Amino acid sequence: MKTKLFCNYCQGSLDMRLAEGKERQVCTACGEIYYENPLPVVSIMVANENRELLLVKRAQEPAKGMWCFPIGFAESGESIEDAAMRELKEEAGIDGRIVQIVDVTSEKNDVYGDVLVVTFEAERVAGNASAGDDAVDARYFPIANLPKLAFSSQEKALAKFIPLKKDLWDMTDSFQMLVRETTHGEYPSTGRLLSDELVKAIEENTPRIIELWLEDISTNPSTRHFQTRDRSELSSGAAVLIGELGRWLRGDKSKADKDEADKDEAKLKKLCSDLGRRPGKGEAPLEETISAVSLLKKHIFKLTSSMGVWHRPVDIYKVVELSERLVYFFDRASYYVIAGYHKSSA
Repeated sequence: MKTKLFCNYCQGSLDMRLAEGKERQVCTACGEIYYENPLPVVSIMVANENRELLLVKRAQEPAKGMWCFPIGFAESGESIEDAAMRELKEEAGIDGRIVQIVDVTSEKNDVYGDVLVVTFEAERVAGNASAGDDAVDARYFPIANLPKLAFSSQEKALAKFIPLKKDLWDMTDSFQMLVRETTHGEYPSTGRLLSDELVKAIEENTPRIIELWLEDISTNPSTRHFQTRDRSELSSGAAVLIGELGRWLRGDKSKADKDEADKDEAKLKKLCSDLGRRPGKGEAPLEETISAVSLLKKHIFKLTSSMGVWHRPVDIYKVVELSERLVYFFDRASYYVIAGYHKSSA
């Protein structure tokens, strides 16, 4: 690091003296104190749609020939955010937009002394990665296969960035699988949905869910005819339906195999069609059967969602996702109940 030798004001020589409780450079002629403040540095992390991170290969010292996130000094007259976007454009050829601050840290540099590094996440809005004025290369790397970074401040920022994005990326992946599952009737063939973690809670609490459901339908005006039905028979039917729900939610074993999926769908269809067949005298009419099925869905969701403490957005997402999957499953169940009713009436 270069050391200042002369005073900016009177050109007198500078000497280290005790000033304001600390050794500082002081002009021997006019007494001006020189404060050594950290230099502001911006570092920018950009991830593409494949979740790869943008790196540039340094053309200058320090760390010449090493890879790093675009990085540089803020200049007078610009905001720290503007400095970040300028460095991104100059070093990597990309126009960006600030998303968030990832990290702020201090670092000692052999060339520049103390620096204060502010690391931003940015998203690309225009341009393609290309080496700029302080770089010889610019490209995206998979997060799991990054080269060693030139600066410890960037390693620190990376360690914060990955868990910061993990929940968001997990929610995105899970949502995309949910869309496939609900719009095309597919079982997830790769990966898992986040709400799969709640399936075990449903299965472990099936007796309690059924107990709450039986209490509800025995007093609910919309299920009046169920109040005189045999409770053990109702309990058995609910357990079978919850079992089918669990198998569908898990989507495991060979669910990628269409034959297996079709067999499970046929079981659900028969079960619900039998529930909906035209009632005899004194039995529950169709609308009450539909209501009973709907109330079972309510108690599954109510008990499951009451079991956790939902602090993080990803935890809240799991519950919302489960709700959507329950709606899809029980809509199909209700359809088969109605179809069974009309078939027996034909």
